Amino acid sequence: MDIRTKLVFALVAVSLLSMLALGTFSYLEARDLLRDNAVRQLQAVAESKKEDLEKVIVGWRDRVALITSQRELATNLQAARSGDAPEAVDAATRALRDALEAVPSLRGISVYTPEGRRVAGAGLDPDPTSRVAPASFWMAAAPLVYEKVDLDPEGGLVVTFVAPIRLDDKLVGATKVVLSARELLDVTDDYTGLGETGETLMARLTEDGDALILNPLRHDPNAMLARVIPAESSKDPTVSAVKGLGTLWRRGAIDYRGAEILAASRHLQQFDWGLVVKIDLAEQLRPVIELRTTMMRLGLAISAFAVVAGTLLGLYFARPIRELAEVAARIGAGELDLRADTGSEDEIGLLAHTFNRMAAALVEANRDLERKMRAGGS
Repeated sequence: MDIRTKLVFALVAVSLLSMLALGTFSYLEARDLLRDNAVRQLQAVAESKKEDLEKVIVGWRDRVALITSQRELATNLQAARSGDAPEAVDAATRALRDALEAVPSLRGISVYTPEGRRVAGAGLDPDPTSRVAPASFWMAAAPLVYEKVDLDPEGGLVVTFVAPIRLDDKLVGATKVVLSARELLDVTDDYTGLGETGETLMARLTEDGDALILNPLRHDPNAMLARVIPAESSKDPTVSAVKGLGTLWRRGAIDYRGAEILAASRHLQQFDWGLVVKIDLAEQLRPVIELRTTMMRLGLAISAFAVVAGTLLGLYFARPIRELAEVAARIGAGELDLRADTGSEDEIGLLAHTFNRMAAALVEANRDLERKMRAGGS
């Protein structure tokens, strides 16, 4: 391999290695920056949605408190406890129907005696013959106790609460309130700040330790109370969220579709639900992937330029050396008076001067030898 070829290869190699190092550094830095920015954004969105959901819950508590604070309802419930006051039951039923008409989000309401017996009701009641479970009733000493979440017969989502009914600070019964969860779904269905693939998941923990999805998903509209994420899916943030674990997922998170994601989670203590806000990693890294593609194209262009430039530079730098080699060959062939061009002032010029001195010395030595040989022959 001649020096010209070596120079070409050297220039191309230096160009490619430089571009590779620069491209790798730029890609890694941009990827980490985008990942961190995305996680911070998801964290802000998750916190915002948690606050919005808590506002909905506070609104529900106020509505239920307004209903249970009606003295007439408490009086009729106390009168109906004996079962001998049908007019009190009728009055309680009318009060419940009035409440149902006055509160748009109210889907059903029933009142129970302290013994758990249902006295009256209006609207949606999945099982009107049921009794309030003792545990739920005594827990109703709290202002509002979440009981369960169900599908609305009309296709929505409803949440059931148990709340106390008091008369002169004395617990006289409890009310079971069924509220539409449309306000919750309005929060989770809002994809603002979540790009093309982002979504919000609400889930609760099942008895088996799995995560049951409570809302329709962007990529699975039929997921509400139907899609279960197994407890074994340790890389899915939803499983950790329903257990109150984990808040940020920068790496290694996989969702129910098998897609790698970035996620932030929160825990809704009032319901013991998990809230997850996530977005596909591929979408977040799309700009840096485009940057990598651009860098690769630029690298190919620079490589082509390096080949051309290396060839020209190789010819330029190798020409004096090739000329010097040609002069040496011609001197060896008998052109003893031929000398190399010493016009260059760099190392090549110094080499040419040295070569010329060596050639002159060699020629002089040969002439001395010839003179001695002639003198000895005579």
